[in-house]
Parts: sequence; structure tokens; C-alpha cells
Amino acid sequence: MISSIFVYGTLKRGQCRGAMWPFEPLRISVVFTQGTLFDRHDYPAMTSGTDDVIGEKWDFRPEQMPRVLEVLDAIEGANRQGEPDLYSRVVVPTWKICESVGDEHRLAAEASVKSYTYHYARDPADDGFTRILPTQAGEGRVRPFVQWPTRSRQ
Repeated sequence: MISSIFVYGTLKRGQCRGAMWPFEPLRISVVFTQGTLFDRHDYPAMTSGTDDVIGEKWDFRPEQMPRVLEVLDAIEGANRQGEPDLYSRVVVPTWKICESVGDEHRLAAEASVKSYTYHYARDPADDGFTRILPTQAGEGRVRPFVQWPTRSRQ
């Protein structure tokens, strides 16, 4: 059973929805998954893709997951009966970050852990989002990555 959630936006610690979780997690880890990340003035969106997206993996007890998913589905506008979804809940692989200092992340390619996340359910460009481009790989970074909020918004 999957008992973790990958978050990349407003549900992260310190963001506007970071306190809306129904339970305290067992742990929160900085991890990455692959996708395409988009920004708008108020929140991000992610779709499938090949960029390394930095976020947080929130781990819960298996018995807590039904309530966690119910709350997050409501927040994200997913699994809505009779109306189009804003986000779709999907399963993605996540990988640990082997080292993180400030904005410098060394990405590990160890065994992945499956986590739930939310992908935007329609074309982000149609709703005013713009793609966040990966950083340049360089000193301290093994590979380029994307994250929200972007450095210009922090």
C-alpha cells in the first residue's frame, strides 16, 4: 500500500496550505520525481514529463491514508463527482536527495519509492501557467532540476 504523498507547491511546509494536512506525518523528506512544472502567480501545476522536480514526500501510517487522500482530493479538486477535475491523483516514483545545502541539491538515483501526487488535469497553458525551466547543472548540482516557488519568487 502506498502511504506517502509527493507535494511540490502550496501543500509544502511554509506554504499557504502547509497546515491543512489532517494528520502529522511520520516524516517529511526532500525528494524528487520526474515531471514538467508550471508556475502561475498563485500556485504551481505539474504534468508528466522528464524534468527532475524537487518537492517533499510526506509519509503517513497506512490506516491514515484514506482520510489524507480524501482531504487532499478536496483541496486539489480531484475525483469530483459530476464536474471536471482540476487535478488528477496519480502514482509517481520518488527518489531521495542525497545532499541538500540551501538551493544546492545533489540528486540521488537510488531505489525509488512510490508516492501519490497531483497532476494538473488540463493543459496548464490554457489556464495562464508558464513552464518552469530546469536550473543549469553546475557546482554542487549533479543534474538540473525544477522547483516551486522559483528563486525569483522566494
